[in-house]
Amino acid sequence: MQSLRNSILNHVRVRVFTTKRLIAGELSALYGDCQQLRTCSTISSNSNDQVMDRVIKLVKKFDKIDAAKVTEKADFQKDLSLDSLDRVELVMAFEEEFSVEIPDAEADKLKCCADVAKYVISTADQKI
Repeated sequence: MQSLRNSILNHVRVRVFTTKRLIAGELSALYGDCQQLRTCSTISSNSNDQVMDRVIKLVKKFDKIDAAKVTEKADFQKDLSLDSLDRVELVMAFEEEFSVEIPDAEADKLKCCADVAKYVISTADQKI
């Protein structure tokens, strides 16, 4: 009877997180999943204008850009004078802000704030 009980308990045992396991990396994995879910639901509930506002604010914070020149359609390279390294840094900032991964092929297509906002919204729609 005891062995049957132990077999059943082993089969249905719920995983309990101990401090040691959390420190070993499971906390960061859990946090990442929750953060991604939170960001996805935030973006889906935001209007396009709110996403655009966040993108523009982020671009204006970039130290190599004159904030007065930043608009929805201002070209990162032509109008804001960003070189390829600056654009990589900006893409990394977008990835961090919106918890998305932007492949290099897609990053090359992002020429202005409007492109970034469209990409972020389409990525959020795909996750839902």
